[in-house]
Parts: sequence; C-alpha cells; structure tokens
Amino acid sequence: MTVTLIPIKSIVYGKTLPYKRLPGPIFDPYGGIVYITFMGDYTFVCYAHENTRFAVKLARALESHGVTVWLDQWQAVDNTAWDQRMKHALLGCSHFLLVLSPEAFDSWLVRDQTLQAIRHDKAIIPVMLQSTPLPTNLSDRRFVDFSKGLFQQNVANVVTEFYTITHPLKPSFTPTTLKPLTINLRSWLWSGMVLIGLLVVGALIFYRRSPAQPEIVAIPSQVETLPITDPVYIPTVDAVQVINPQPTPVKTFQRSKDGRTMIFIPAGDFLMGSDSIDPKAGDDEKPQHLVYLDNFWIDAVETTNRAYQQCVDAGGCTIPQIHNGIFADDNLPIVGINWNQAAAYCAWTDARLPTEAEWEKAARGVDARIYPWGNEFDGSVLNYCDTQCVADWRDFNGDDGYRYTAPVGSYVAGASPYGVLDMSGNVWEWTADWYAEDTYAHSDYRNPTGPEAGVQKVIRGGSWLYPQKSLRVARRHKDVTTSAYDNIGFRCALSGTNAVAAEVQGRGIGSGPMQVK
Repeated sequence: MTVTLIPIKSIVYGKTLPYKRLPGPIFDPYGGIVYITFMGDYTFVCYAHENTRFAVKLARALESHGVTVWLDQWQAVDNTAWDQRMKHALLGCSHFLLVLSPEAFDSWLVRDQTLQAIRHDKAIIPVMLQSTPLPTNLSDRRFVDFSKGLFQQNVANVVTEFYTITHPLKPSFTPTTLKPLTINLRSWLWSGMVLIGLLVVGALIFYRRSPAQPEIVAIPSQVETLPITDPVYIPTVDAVQVINPQPTPVKTFQRSKDGRTMIFIPAGDFLMGSDSIDPKAGDDEKPQHLVYLDNFWIDAVETTNRAYQQCVDAGGCTIPQIHNGIFADDNLPIVGINWNQAAAYCAWTDARLPTEAEWEKAARGVDARIYPWGNEFDGSVLNYCDTQCVADWRDFNGDDGYRYTAPVGSYVAGASPYGVLDMSGNVWEWTADWYAEDTYAHSDYRNPTGPEAGVQKVIRGGSWLYPQKSLRVARRHKDVTTSAYDNIGFRCALSGTNAVAAEVQGRGIGSGPMQVK
C-alpha cells in the first residue's frame, strides 16, 4: 500500500475535522492509497447566525472542490465546550473565510473572530453575501462578491483566487499486482501464528516455575469516600472571610440624578478567577487569586432604556447605535452602547463603570461560586440562549420565557450573595478595565484596576445570545471600545467614600428589602 503525504494547502478526499483523532485511514476513490492530512490544513468559516444557510451551502461547495472546512454546524460539541472549540479551531486554521453581510457587521462574535484572525496572520478570504462596505482593517483585501453572478462560478473563483490545489497521483499499480501479495500474506500469517503459539507456551512454563509474590498494598485506615459526580474545587487561598450567602437586609442607595438603586458591597477579600482544575475555565481566568477591595456600591440591575433616555434628554449622552424595536421597551436593558457611551452615562450620574474585580465580587461574593446563585447551573433563574434563542447553539432543554432581552430584575432567584440582579445572562456588561489575557498573573492584591492600556475593554456576565459556559461569573470577554451590539449593556458603580458624602447630603442611604426601580 502506498502512503502519500498531502502538503499544506492541498486537498483530501474525505472529511477530516481538526483536533479530533481520525477514526481510520482515508481512502482515495481510486482505491488503495492512504492520505494523511496535516491538522492545520483547513478553512475556518466565520459568519453571522442569520447567514447560516449560506455558510453551510458554501462550505459544502468548497469541500466538493477538495477544500477541508471547519464549520461549527458540523461539530458534535456540547454547549459548554462550544466557544473553547471555536477558539482552538480558529487558531489552528490555515485559512479564515469571512462571510460579509449587514448582519455580520452587527455581530460581536464575527468581529471578535476577525480580529483574532488578523492578529494571528491567517489567510483571510472575504466573501460578500450582500453588498456592504469592507471593514477598514480589510479594505486592502481582494474579495469574491456572491451578491452578483452565479453561485458555483463564485465558488470556483474563491478556489482559484485563494487556494493552491495539489491533486493526488493516480496509483501506478494494477489489480493483477495484488495477487502475489495476497499469497505472500497467507504464508506470513501461518508463520506468525506458529511463532505466537510458541511464545504463549513458553510464557506458561515460566510463570508456573516462578509464581508471582502477592503485592502488599497499604490502605489508609481513615478514608472518606465521595460520590463521583461533579468535580470538587478546593480554594487555593486560605483565610477567606465568610459572609451570609443571602445577607439581610440589603443596604441600598438611590442616586438622585437617575433614581437608580445601588447595593452596598462591603470591603474585604474574595477569590477572583477560576481554579486550575476547573475544566470549563479559560486560560485568562487563571490563576485564581486573592483580591482585597474597599467598600463600593453597584447598580442593583442593568441600566435601562428609560434611564439612558434621561441622560440623552439632559444632553449628557448620545443616542444608542442600535434602534431595533424588540430592544426598545423602557424596562429592558439598554443595548447598542459602546464603551465610551456607557462611561459617559455613569459620569453623568456622578458614578463610574465598575472595575473588573468589583464586578466579579458583586456577582459571586467571597466563596468562589461559579454562578451568582451557587455552583449548579439553573436555566430558570436567568435569561440565556435557551430553546427560544435565535442562535444555532441554543439549549433546547431550557426556556427562560424570553427570546431576546428580558426586563431588568426579572429573575430574583438568580441574585448574587449581595442581592445584585442580572449578573449572569440578559446582556454582557462593560467594565472599566483594559483586557489582557495574562492580567491575573500580574494582578495587584489591593483594588486592582487591570492593565494601564490595551486594545479591548473587559465585558462580563454573558447574555441572552450565549450558551451556559459564558454565563459563569469568572468568564472574561472583551471588545474594542467602539463596538455596540444588541447583547452588550452596562451598569454603574460608586466608591464607598463617595456614597458616604452622598449620605451626608441626605440623598437617602438605608437598609431593608430592595426595591428595584
């Protein structure tokens, strides 16, 4: 049998998926030749979920031309591993095919993946599904316009323009050359069986003469058995303060300018990040480390459309960049707001955006819990990508009652240990910090504020469009400050000393059951 190695940027017959063990050899239609494909030799397809049908059709057409394609639609991956699998597939690809459309321009996921592809010098293939201007960072790239001409001709243009195809050689042997080989194989098999039989007999004689001594195993006298269900995470830092998981009463403060309710977060230590043995944790969530924060206040819920409109009317804010009626109700969280607009609103209210550390402490308390309400996922206490969601990775086992965003404060049972609501799901939230993958390796112990500079700002909390893994409170995401999408919002924070000054002025700090306004 002849083995042919296919060089990079070549084709294979048969479908191979990157980062998976191949189930067996891949045979060419000519018969008899095994093809081995390098795992980096594939094309990653990036698209908005509204363009799924076109992406699948294009992927199949490219495969018919011999291009190996990685498409999330073809990956049998559970929801919790989906985004990590996407990241690995993107970083390992040789080509990055970008489906351009108005929906793609509004997709945060498409933008994030495109930035990653540019940063890692991938061979980018822009294809135009609908007439739209090229992104500024791709303005010098050639592209294939599928909004014009015949589909199959455009596919051929993609292959011609962006791929170098190496066709496999047709086998030179004929079927008649296999007969002597078959006869020789039979004789080899008989000889091999005789040899194996002799080895077995010899082994039996040896073990009868030299019986093995019993192995002495020391068993600890005191062992507590644990049921093997979910992984058990043990904090790596000692002496962490303990608080009531649901402190009562909640200490609240009402801002005078917009009437928003803020919740008091007491000073002290908490565990930030994820344990090294947590299989769902991203690399940028590690190492888990102890952080001390001074007293601060944070909004009880996400900023609403009604509250943001007050700032617009007062001349302190600019209008949102998304004007879609399904996100416009007064009590829905404001979306379509970039980082600068969010920061401007908080400044207008004499507050600020929370630091990444403040956000995480308000969301999880001090016991390193995975979700605001505890360590087990519960799809009934938050708004996430469930069975009503428009995305292909939706969870068909959950139904939170909303297709898109939900009114703020809808899920009281999903409150954090301090009573803060909507910290998991509904919309991602801007924070004050610049993003760096290795932030935690260099983090300050006391009141960390992240890197001094960067390209993207940290966003936290997951959203209505994202699966379970992105809803963990330690999950870190990021985007450039000019991005504004229909699943990113924000809330404000206030340093403890500023709230004390407000109390002196009689603005109203009190204790008791929280009233969300």
